[in-house]
Amino acid sequence: MKRLAFYFETRNTYSSPVNEHDFLLRCIPQERPEQRIVDMKLDVKPLVTGGNFGLDSFGNRTYSGRLPGGHTRFSYCVSGTAVRDEAARQPCPRPLRIYSYPSELTRPSETLRTLLESIPAADNDRAQAELFQVAVYNYMTYETGVTNVQTTAAEAALCRKGVCQDFTHIFLALCRMKRIPARYVSGLPVGEGASHAWAEIWYQGRWYGIDATRNCPAGETYLKFCSGRDFIDCPIEQGVFWGSGTQAQEVYTRMDDITDAK
Repeated sequence: MKRLAFYFETRNTYSSPVNEHDFLLRCIPQERPEQRIVDMKLDVKPLVTGGNFGLDSFGNRTYSGRLPGGHTRFSYCVSGTAVRDEAARQPCPRPLRIYSYPSELTRPSETLRTLLESIPAADNDRAQAELFQVAVYNYMTYETGVTNVQTTAAEAALCRKGVCQDFTHIFLALCRMKRIPARYVSGLPVGEGASHAWAEIWYQGRWYGIDATRNCPAGETYLKFCSGRDFIDCPIEQGVFWGSGTQAQEVYTRMDDITDAK
């Protein structure tokens, strides 16, 4: 069991005022038997009147609102304390078939099929997923600026470079070609920097976290925000507004393991 202190902040700056800004955030940590939120604070600026907490179609916690007046900055920050305990994870029925078949960003390609053929077969789905984890980690080179959130697993596999969402999309594509139920996850790992993406695979009634980017299990030092078939289902921020000009974004995250803190 781990006790975690988390902090996640995003600042958006617009070169000219924007109006009629409708937004939806998925930076609210999930409440699960294995992930208990002890305390949490959400701060959105400018101040939102009539914002709403809710759930999306994948069960992710959301916060939505509207900023009708002109503004050149939009920021949101979530912070608090959580307890992660993998031993508390509860059994669940086999997930929807959408997690076993390709999604928009995880469709098969010749490159992905060749990669799949190079990976040994395992005795069960969990062992197979662990082999996929190692294979993706060894196959890909972590590099920023060569892909974006719309890059498909096939495109990332072709150039063999990318960031966490690309590693995760390739891992998901491999799992789904073998019909292993798997989903995309966004959240925070212990450390400092930016948000992170990893995967979960369903095996014998439970979901297990796998981080192909770091070649390790995604366990009690990971805090889950949201999940879906791929990135398209669970961006941390999305919205629309009226305006022109350019937008700049800064993201800062920090999560500390305070299990032994007094």
